[in-house]
Amino acid sequence: SWIELRLTEGRNRQVRRMTAAVGHPTLRLVRWSIGEVTLAGLQPGQHRVLATNEIASLRA
Repeated sequence: SWIELRLTEGRNRQVRRMTAAVGHPTLRLVRWSIGEVTLAGLQPGQHRVLATNEIASLRA
C-alpha cells in the first residue's frame, strides 16, 4: 500500500519511526519536494537544472 504524508519539519527517520510504531515498516520512501522544489513533471531517472530562485530558497 502507498500512503502520503506531508511534513512541514522533518526529523531524521521520523517517517520510518512513525510507520514502524503502528506496525507498518517503511519499505520505500520518496521525498516529493523540498521547499519550492518538486519532482513534478519528471520521470524516474530524469533530472533538471534548478532555477536561480529555487537555489536561493534552498539556501535560505
